[in-house]
Amino acid sequence: MSLSVHIVDSAFGVPAADVDVQLRHATGDDWRELVRGRTGADGRLAVLGDRDVPPGVYQVICDLDAYYAALGALPLNPRAVVEFRVSESDADMHLSIVVSAHSFMSYRAA
Repeated sequence: MSLSVHIVDSAFGVPAADVDVQLRHATGDDWRELVRGRTGADGRLAVLGDRDVPPGVYQVICDLDAYYAALGALPLNPRAVVEFRVSESDADMHLSIVVSAHSFMSYRAA
């Protein structure tokens, strides 16, 4: 399975570049960090290349405080936390996350 994230800043109509992104996997009552990285100039990050990913619940955490601080703004949500499920039938997953200083939304893109 591969997993990629694409963050777009809807307020400015641009890709959200240099956003710190963390991927975590649910392990019982706790979370285990799998990967951490930063989006490129295009707002994209290949979080996982082709590797075995067990079915379960995962989180992508995007640091909006640092991103908007660089733009001189204070966001309502310090982080965009997107929780999602991976099933055995999932091959590749692309998560699009649309952010602004006042909200965020995610969806699975094709």
